[in-house]
Amino acid sequence: MATDWADVVKRYENGAELPSMPGARTLKVTGADDEYIYVSHRLWTDKLTRAYLEKAMALLDEGKMTRNYGDVIDHYRTYIADERPTTAATVLKDLGYLD
Repeated sequence: MATDWADVVKRYENGAELPSMPGARTLKVTGADDEYIYVSHRLWTDKLTRAYLEKAMALLDEGKMTRNYGDVIDHYRTYIADERPTTAATVLKDLGYLD
């Protein structure tokens, strides 16, 4: 189910509000471009790197990473990058990669 990055940019270029993990505040996506998805939360702003998200998408497509939303956070941190793994999981879930 490979997602074309152009579709990701189109989906998030004007921002979006994504439901986060139960008990957490809503995640705000503030934009996207060819290299990053920009996000903000109540106390911080940051960006998610395209290469890391695409690596996660590939591992998920190949069945080499769990699709469980709660478990993917540790897998993302361990096998991909320690770059906002909970936020990355939220975006991956919104894109349809996680249960």
